[in-house]
Amino acid sequence: MIKRHLFAALCLGLLSAAWATPIFPLSALAPGQQGYALTAGPGNVIERFTIEVIALQHDVGLGFPLVLVRAGGPFIEASGGVAAGMSGSPVYLPYRGGDALLGAIGYIFPHSDTRIALVTPAEVMLGRAPQVVGFGGELYQALRKAYGPPVAVATPLLLSGVSARASQHLAPLFTDQRVAPFPVQAGRVSAAQDEAFTLQPGSAVSVQLVRGDVTIAAVGTVTLIDGEMLYAFGHPLLGRGEVSFALAPAYVTYIVSSPVVPFKLADSGQRILGAITQDRPQAISGRVGARPNFIPVTLNLTGPGATSKRFEVTSDERFYAPLLASATLQTLDQALWQLSAGTAELTWEIGLANGDTLRVLEQITHPSDIAAATAGLAAAPLAIFAENIFADPAVTGLSLSIALSQQQRYAEIIEVVAEDEEVQPGGFARVHLRLQPFRAEPLVRTLTIPLPRELAPGPLELSFRGGLVPEEEGEGDPILSFSELLISLREQVQARELVVDTFVDGERQQLLRQSFELLIQGSQTLTLTVGNGEVPTPQEPAPAEPDEDEEPSDPFPRPDPGVR
Repeated sequence: MIKRHLFAALCLGLLSAAWATPIFPLSALAPGQQGYALTAGPGNVIERFTIEVIALQHDVGLGFPLVLVRAGGPFIEASGGVAAGMSGSPVYLPYRGGDALLGAIGYIFPHSDTRIALVTPAEVMLGRAPQVVGFGGELYQALRKAYGPPVAVATPLLLSGVSARASQHLAPLFTDQRVAPFPVQAGRVSAAQDEAFTLQPGSAVSVQLVRGDVTIAAVGTVTLIDGEMLYAFGHPLLGRGEVSFALAPAYVTYIVSSPVVPFKLADSGQRILGAITQDRPQAISGRVGARPNFIPVTLNLTGPGATSKRFEVTSDERFYAPLLASATLQTLDQALWQLSAGTAELTWEIGLANGDTLRVLEQITHPSDIAAATAGLAAAPLAIFAENIFADPAVTGLSLSIALSQQQRYAEIIEVVAEDEEVQPGGFARVHLRLQPFRAEPLVRTLTIPLPRELAPGPLELSFRGGLVPEEEGEGDPILSFSELLISLREQVQARELVVDTFVDGERQQLLRQSFELLIQGSQTLTLTVGNGEVPTPQEPAPAEPDEDEEPSDPFPRPDPGVR
């Protein structure tokens, strides 16, 4: 507790002006009023530009009013207009002998004059519901008719260690069509820059979802600091309500002028300034000095491009699966430097709040893009946790190991034959399995399958299914609790395994689960006859490998092509 309070005190010491800021009431707003806005320019210099009030509009489809303004001055002209990354830039108007905060630049009309912007009122950002009469609606409606409804100023998405391809996994997070992520590659900053950063209205900040060797963060601008509370962006990031993201410095290096959308180039710092805890339609907000809830992740890769990465992801279960997929894909792309076929074996060790560690094993192969396939699989356990209906998984840590190969290491089940077509209840069925590896010589493996004692005389159908074949719907017992979900994950059939089962008294019963050196694809059935005689002496219930010094007899005879 002492450390937490000390951390908060140190971060509060970074504040440049943490006094109560006067709020400009919308009831005092009028067209033609002149003011100014603040935003971080190159070198993190706080730049000032002019603002002129044009209109106040209520029915914008957001549930709160927006103020239409025109930005101007040398800085705006040089930048090419309101740029992506200026979201949250505070706007001030004269009021009662001083300057009062009108709100934050938050929205624009797409493909229109880039100097025209819409301000989210500070009263709205603070949770108030001002009741005022709008004005200037004719111009607003003309702009809306010409360019469509207003959209949030595009948010630069800072990616360090993440490519544009890997960032595609993040698309499901940005379901709010008012928010447009704008991927920008971010560099590292020095410890001295981190230490020298001052948090104040107009500062550029990095809102981090992933931090460490991999960074995924959004850059925007601080609007208001009120004690320990901080407000920024003037629009949502993901729009998911209560969240836990890290607040860190951002360093603007350049503003790229563009007729479509100018944007800030920025780097993301690593010093934690606080935690963003609310992501609402009108703004994001949080506490300076608070610690965000993050999960430490270790990603170890063996094989081509072997590497190890350490990073943290937000502990919010709505986000951690796609974030892990994105980080994994980038790691694999950097290892392979090409789209490649291959096979991967994954081992997860997931720490839980109760002290348990869940260990999961799985394999995957793909004919053209093993990196993307593996990245999707890497996120699967966390996605299952996020969707479970039983309990909060409370993940405390994750270690993911990936053994990567650029070979397609799988085999198809081609044929299954039995040594004896008649078997006895409680006995064994000895069968020969013909496997066809990818572009290699066929393999023959012998299985000894234990049979239930309760088998009735008559036909018996055995099903052989490779681990690469998905289970049929309804196969297996229903999962009734979180503990059973953990058992299911821990004991799931792996892609390198073969499952043999049958039906006994109408119930599916697993008879054998056998591991192989290759991943197993395909399925076959074999029909035997259950007799009612004596149970034979059991054979060793393990696959019989061919003797290296002896040519094994072929259980799959083929006609001689020269004989007619």
